[in-house]
Amino acid sequence: MRVYIAAPYAVRDTIKRLSADLWRIGFTVTSTWLDEAHEINAGTEGAATALDDDAVSAHARQDMADIDRSDVLVLYTAKACGAEGGGGRHIETGYALARDVPVIVIGEPENVFHRLGAPRVTVVPSWHEAVVELAHRLVAAGGAR
Repeated sequence: MRVYIAAPYAVRDTIKRLSADLWRIGFTVTSTWLDEAHEINAGTEGAATALDDDAVSAHARQDMADIDRSDVLVLYTAKACGAEGGGGRHIETGYALARDVPVIVIGEPENVFHRLGAPRVTVVPSWHEAVVELAHRLVAAGGAR
């Protein structure tokens, strides 16, 4: 099963470590933003004003392609990960919902779309519970990766 993880850019390194958990248990993480080498600062977060328009556009298109390749999107809310960010995760979530990619929200819902309900959106309190939910989905899909 292929998973896209959406979270504030400021917690990229933390999310990268968590994504390694998913890889170890057999999931494929499609979030290539985790492998970006940009230093995390005010110029690379949010609108990424330190990057030129072509680079920013390429990153946004890559994120959408990564979501297109995923079977589910896992969204870290700001409170759940301790960082606000620029809100790109909300765009990614909306894009996933528009593409019929189910969403697992970690933490308290931040907007009405997080409360759409199953099967489109499932809200869980923690990373651990998100991994359990992903495992249930993997089993239900017959173990397909």
